[in-house]
Amino acid sequence: MQCTNKNTKYLTFLILGIAILLGTIPVTAQETVVTDTSALDTPYGTVSKERYLGAASTVYSDKLMQTLSPSILPALAGRVPGLFIHQNNGALQHRTNASATQDLAGWIPVWGAGNYSDNSQFSIGLRNQSPVVMVDGVERELFLLDPETIESVSVQKDALSSLLMGMKSSRGLMVITTKKPQTTGFQLSFTAQYGVERPLNVPNPLSAYQYAYLLNEALQNDGKTAAYTAADFNAYRNHTSPATHPDVNWYDQILKKQSAIQQYTLSASGGGEVAQYFISLGYMSQDGLFRTSSDNPYNTNQSYSRYLITSKVNVNVTEDFRVGLSLIGRIEDGNQPGAGTGSILSTLYNTPNNAYPVFNPNGSYGGSISFQNNLWAQTIRSGYRSDNARDAVANLTLDYNMNKWVKGLSAKAIGSVSSQSRSALDRSRQVGVYQYKLGKDGEEPTYEPFGSTRSQSNGFTPVSNYQYMYGQIGLDYERRFGVHGVGAGVFADIKQITTNYNLPDKPANLYGKVSYDYAKKYFAEAAINRSYYNGYAPGKQWGTFYAFGLGWLVNREAFLAGVDWLNQWKIRGTFGETGNGIDNAGYYTWRQSYTEQGNVFYLQGTSRASLDLVFEVNTTLANPNLTYEKARKLNVGTDIALFSNHLSFTADYYYDYYYDILTNRGKSIELIGQLYPA
Repeated sequence: MQCTNKNTKYLTFLILGIAILLGTIPVTAQETVVTDTSALDTPYGTVSKERYLGAASTVYSDKLMQTLSPSILPALAGRVPGLFIHQNNGALQHRTNASATQDLAGWIPVWGAGNYSDNSQFSIGLRNQSPVVMVDGVERELFLLDPETIESVSVQKDALSSLLMGMKSSRGLMVITTKKPQTTGFQLSFTAQYGVERPLNVPNPLSAYQYAYLLNEALQNDGKTAAYTAADFNAYRNHTSPATHPDVNWYDQILKKQSAIQQYTLSASGGGEVAQYFISLGYMSQDGLFRTSSDNPYNTNQSYSRYLITSKVNVNVTEDFRVGLSLIGRIEDGNQPGAGTGSILSTLYNTPNNAYPVFNPNGSYGGSISFQNNLWAQTIRSGYRSDNARDAVANLTLDYNMNKWVKGLSAKAIGSVSSQSRSALDRSRQVGVYQYKLGKDGEEPTYEPFGSTRSQSNGFTPVSNYQYMYGQIGLDYERRFGVHGVGAGVFADIKQITTNYNLPDKPANLYGKVSYDYAKKYFAEAAINRSYYNGYAPGKQWGTFYAFGLGWLVNREAFLAGVDWLNQWKIRGTFGETGNGIDNAGYYTWRQSYTEQGNVFYLQGTSRASLDLVFEVNTTLANPNLTYEKARKLNVGTDIALFSNHLSFTADYYYDYYYDILTNRGKSIELIGQLYPA
């Protein structure tokens, strides 16, 4: 909420959607979402939507805040045409696998690990491709952000919009823009959100009696001896002997009906003509559905918590020179039972109600030779595992207006550094289980042990480390000569990406574009990109891509001048030759690598000779021709806005033709003992 009063100062707090004003001075409240919805953020800057020729859909902050989730992706589902979001996991994945293996000599690197992404819940498709994600003009896959700090998420699907991405330009773009500092005076806001999450559906297991009856029926249909007698049926049905004939609904035993999710954000913004700032502090937590025990001094439930700080400062050093600095810092902590969430749920799905009791008469955990782990013990007595992530992102932007020398000319430079590291702690344990058996002929009952007992461990795992450096420089020219508008721009960028122990990836782009419009009614634009990637073999590392577009604002024609209810009618189209690569390169899979390991002995006359063994390191044969895939992309669309923009309509037709696609050979005969390459 934004409140305005020329003669007073005040604070506004937004709590659960209710604005609370401190003081008794009358003020006016007016909700604001973004500063300007007529502009669109693109990889090379901000453009007016009326001049934009591509296919884009934008979701603003007000829509993102309607969905309470650690990730912004659920808020985009169903709101962006062409964007498909599918949830694969009910919660964030706990990443505990090491990027190195431990040996007597220390940690040995695991080479070729994948690129960094904080998305472990959702698969994302944009016209059957995974979009390239950009945050504030720099490529990085960050989705676990506070919606309060985001101004807009724009999905751009055509070749002209994504051409700056070079060898990734076939995939389309998801451009995330965080909130910018404003010159509106000091503003302070606080937002609190609390929610309750419930599973949509929980299996309703068969009772012990039903399970025993149906199992007997299945055995008899196969001509086998029944497993349960009439006395067993009566004991299960009447619950007369819970120690030997248990009937435990394990879903109710270890799972709660609901869990809590909450998020709190405190932000401040302000500034004047010289400097502007925006800063936000956020906290998010999400609990799992596992029940816990107060006897434990630590948490055994699945959980996720996040601390996030976002800061932006813009300084107008002179009338022509502006400096912008943005920082994002994030701390993420995850937790799960020591037995592992996946292991517990898998065991839950495969454990019938009559498998074993929760506790035996002597207080020990129930079990059997077939079920050597007690679900309740796995939930509250297996210790815990925690995973931690630390992220830091810094962007520096320099803008210089060169109007004094050449009217319409400006220069821009971007520098970005980010670092992400993940680690995990293993403090798991295991308790044994016992099967209770009644004694015969008056003998004492017995407890037969199964499974194993293990004391609590204390292990540290280096999960992953990611270093990213990015630099971009560019010149942009834009000027009007009467009814003629001309524009041009040249950009160059380079990245250095180091993942774990890998050698750095170094993609780069040289990009140029030209544009023209007549009377702000007819538009034309063309762009070309020369792209490089060091992960391909020499001779396959460079690619050239191009795109162009045309547009027509029909509503500005003279024959529609009197139609007041028609606010916009634009017809547009783009075509381009794009690339889809880099992510398909693997880790130097174009090179065949060998290792010498062990030896073999063979008879030679009366003595034995030895021969060293040489193995291929690659899991498949190397492909020296590996390079980027290609595509030709056509997009034609129209945008119509009616009745003071209260009703809008957009339609797009696209045709994408992909070729030189990397694929696996159909029929492989491993005569040489190795798989064929992709």
